[in-house]
Amino acid sequence: MPAKARNNPRQIRIKSCGCKACTEKFRPGDKPTRKDCTGSWQARYRDPSGKQRAKTFTGQGAKRKAEAFLDRTRDQVRTGSFVDLDRGQITVDEWHAKWQAAQRIGENTRETAASVWTNHVQPQFGSWRLTSIGNLDVEEWVVGRVAVVGVATVEKAFKMLDRLLTAAVRDRRITHNPCEGVKLPKAQAKHPDDLMPPTYDQLAQIRAHVPDHFHPMLIFAEETGLRWGELVGLRRCFVDFEAGSIQIRETIIQVHGNPKRKAYPKSAAGCRTVPMSARAAHALKGHLDKHPVESSRTAPSSGMHAEELVFRGRRGGVLGRSNFWRLWTSASEAAGVARQVENPVTRRVERWPHVHDVRHAFASRLHALGVSEADAQKILGHERGAKITWLYTHASAGSVDSVRTALDQGGLRIVSWRNPLGVHNASTPPHPMGSLHIRTLRGSDVG
Repeated sequence: MPAKARNNPRQIRIKSCGCKACTEKFRPGDKPTRKDCTGSWQARYRDPSGKQRAKTFTGQGAKRKAEAFLDRTRDQVRTGSFVDLDRGQITVDEWHAKWQAAQRIGENTRETAASVWTNHVQPQFGSWRLTSIGNLDVEEWVVGRVAVVGVATVEKAFKMLDRLLTAAVRDRRITHNPCEGVKLPKAQAKHPDDLMPPTYDQLAQIRAHVPDHFHPMLIFAEETGLRWGELVGLRRCFVDFEAGSIQIRETIIQVHGNPKRKAYPKSAAGCRTVPMSARAAHALKGHLDKHPVESSRTAPSSGMHAEELVFRGRRGGVLGRSNFWRLWTSASEAAGVARQVENPVTRRVERWPHVHDVRHAFASRLHALGVSEADAQKILGHERGAKITWLYTHASAGSVDSVRTALDQGGLRIVSWRNPLGVHNASTPPHPMGSLHIRTLRGSDVG
């Protein structure tokens, strides 16, 4: 191991300094004007990679600052806690480019992430240096964006910034993540009625106002609970009428506004077998009789092959979400089912029901029929069974009436002891000669 340098830290000689060493160098023979050194001191050290680096200190007590820095830095290098703040001087824009290139995510997820970055994170922090972002800066940004775009969008943007800065901490560019401790505002709770999925009667009313071409698809969605990409991406080769089931092996995603096949659905649990009810099979057979499709099986990498798709647009192409959404919205309004609720935070008008609510209705139907949570999880293609309970199952529409009926019909049972001294209460123990009286109060008995 090389010997420690004796001149570390070392003084950087300057003419303006009045110490003895600087005076002798620049003004030999002159008497020093002061005892203290006002010049700069340079501390040299080696980072964990072995590269020699230096840091300069100026002003009063520069030598003491340089010595303290060396002691602290050497300890950090030895313990592995060293953070090179010079590497944190790059901008968030530059760091995002490095970080994003190392992410292994799907094309549609990458597109969504790019939108969040471009619209929300970059305009605020893109030009900032990593080391200059403080906790209060993040707090103010979160509060300001919530008033503009709402809680849900801010949560996505905050998670991206948090992941960016967490990666910077792990890469030893900054000492801590300024997102730590920032509390996101909670979205205002919706009324329970706004969380209820549409009933099957309401779905039938909506379907009556949708062109006949799409009726089999909507019936099939009501009976299988498929996601939109799985529904419009279903191919004839994955339909088995004899077994009464379909296989979900791929889906359709949107990349830069264009449909694209994806080999695996939303998650590994998305690859599954879904049963077909008699109603679903009847609707699908009738649809295929009118609109025959190819039963060949091609690889997702070979292209779209719309001729294999079970459900297509009226012109035979891939059915787009936005185009069908317009039909669905018009049909919901024509059926008198649609509701419009203004978000109190963003002031945006939110419409109900969505096309995805058909899936919610199917999940609630499974729950009402007594299907176990594990089976519902498998059919719906979720990795976590608990998600079925808290996200997709809802109390029945008649829950208020059923509870009221139970209270009125069941009555309220009052138990009391009657003894020679009177009716027993908490301060009067039961008399040995007393008797037990049970009385049921009906709704008509309550004044």
